[in-house]
Amino acid sequence: MLTPSVKVFMYMLTMSDSPSVDTEPVWRDRYRLSPTRVIARLLRRGLIQPVPGNAVRFELTAKGQAALADIDSWLWIHEYYLPDVIDFDHVVTLPWLHPKIDYHYIEQMLANAKAKYADDPTYLTLLLQHQLRLEYDTHHNHDAMLTLMALIDADLDPQPDGSELTYETTWAKMSEFEKNTLKTLLGRLNWNLATFEMQFSAWLDQQPRRARVFTRFELMTIVMYEIGDAKPQLCALYKKAAARANGGAALASEMCDA
Repeated sequence: MLTPSVKVFMYMLTMSDSPSVDTEPVWRDRYRLSPTRVIARLLRRGLIQPVPGNAVRFELTAKGQAALADIDSWLWIHEYYLPDVIDFDHVVTLPWLHPKIDYHYIEQMLANAKAKYADDPTYLTLLLQHQLRLEYDTHHNHDAMLTLMALIDADLDPQPDGSELTYETTWAKMSEFEKNTLKTLLGRLNWNLATFEMQFSAWLDQQPRRARVFTRFELMTIVMYEIGDAKPQLCALYKKAAARANGGAALASEMCDA
């Protein structure tokens, strides 16, 4: 019986356009497979065979094709692998006990992890990034937009570390990835920035109220400024929020380019 990791390797070996599948570190680092030994075993069992005229490429035999009847499920786990959250060890192997492994199954695994690690903001951000990639890749665009809002909200929540909050130095700002993803999703959803602002405001209104450095209006404004590359306005907004958080104490001037 082939393990899920060997099935994924066999599929990628025979179906990928890449000529170097067997040298990718993922097989050893993630699955503890030795590609050379696995290839030899698959050849002995008649599951793969060399491509005629190309001794370094392989193709599935009829027996190999039958062995990969359930490969779609395992590819979901492989593509969105996350240790201790989305991996083969966390999938029930008895087919009559687990649901179909698909987009919704992966979403549920991520939802379970977010509930489990609700008190760990750093790991929650990682889970949101993973969820966003899943939704973005599969064109679940509205879901992706909501996840992007949650990720932006998390990234714009400065954690107290004793350092001065300035736009130039803080990590609490939108990343280039988030800005580019937002622009793409706006196009996919046929939204303009005004529509996004309205939707983001509605999303923020649904979130639990808690102490924040930035007000909800400032959060929306930051996104608008970031998309418009309005750096002086961002510097001024961060300075104002920092002064408010420090009881109005004067802050050192920021070095912001006009």
